[in-house]
Amino acid sequence: MDNTVTGRITRELADRIIAGHIAPGTKLRQDHFAEEFGASHVPVREAFRRLEAQGLVVSEPRRGVRGCQL
Repeated sequence: MDNTVTGRITRELADRIIAGHIAPGTKLRQDHFAEEFGASHVPVREAFRRLEAQGLVVSEPRRGVRGCQL
């Protein structure tokens, strides 16, 4: 189990997406989650990459990261 800050953010956001608390197409803002989790942008950005690899979000160049339709 990944107990890093990145791992914790990844799990929490994945849980929210799967549970439907983050609607498909919702823009996910790095600064918002960095503040919420008391972290820098680096672990949030890495969490977004992990979520994209899992098919839970999509990264769009110059547009940011959005939740995917499950």
